[in-house]
Amino acid sequence: MNILRQSDVDVNPMRTGRDVLYGLPVATRTRKQAPRSPTGGYAPEATRQAIIDSALKLFGSRGYAVTSVQEITDAAGVTKGAFYHHFESKEELLRLIHDEFVDLQLALLKAALAKDVNPAQRLRDLLRDLLVTTAEYQAQVTVFYLERRNLTGPRLRAMKRKRDEFDRLFLEVIERGIREGVFREDLDAHVVSLGILGMCAYVHQWYRPGGAYTAEQIATMYAELSLAGLVK
Repeated sequence: MNILRQSDVDVNPMRTGRDVLYGLPVATRTRKQAPRSPTGGYAPEATRQAIIDSALKLFGSRGYAVTSVQEITDAAGVTKGAFYHHFESKEELLRLIHDEFVDLQLALLKAALAKDVNPAQRLRDLLRDLLVTTAEYQAQVTVFYLERRNLTGPRLRAMKRKRDEFDRLFLEVIERGIREGVFREDLDAHVVSLGILGMCAYVHQWYRPGGAYTAEQIATMYAELSLAGLVK
C-alpha cells in the first residue's frame, strides 16, 4: 500500500479523513442478497461480518449520526431482527470498529515489550508494525477518529481504558530505552511518547494506495526521525 503523491494532496484545509478515504459522495445503495452458508442456510458469522462491513462503509461515507440501522441492514442484505440478534445497538457497532484495530495494536505493543532486544530496534520494529496495521485498518481508524464522540456510558469508558493502556505501554517503550541507557535521559519520556504517537496518528488522514511510499517505508522514515533525536 502506498501514500499519496504530493501532487495528489488536496490542500483544502476543510478536507477530512473521510474525504481522503471515501472520496466521492456515497452512491445510491441497493439491497444486497442476505449472506448464506455453503448449504444455502443461515450463516451467523457471515451475517455479523456483513453488518459490520456495511456499518463501516456507511459511517465512513455518510457519518454515524445520519446513518440508520435500517440503512445498515439494507446495505448488508439482512433484516433488523438479524441486526439486533448480533448487536445491542448502532453504538455497539462503533465500539467494535474501534476495538478491531486497537486490540491488535495493543497486542503488538505487549509483544514488543516482551522481546529482549535493543530499545532502538524495539521502537523501530514497533513503529513499523503500528503503521502497517494503521494502513490495513485505515477505514476503521478513520471512522473512529471522526465518530468517537458518539460513544457514551460504559462503551466510552471502555474505549478510554484501552486508549490509556495503549499510551501507557508506548510510554514504557520510551522509558525502558532511557533506563537502559540507550535513549537520552534529558528528554521527558512522556512528551517524547506523545510526540511520536501524534506524528503517527495523523497518517490515516492522508495515506492511501497509489503513492510514492509503502507503509513500511513511511515507518522507516518515522523511526529514523524519532531515533535521531532519542539515541545518545
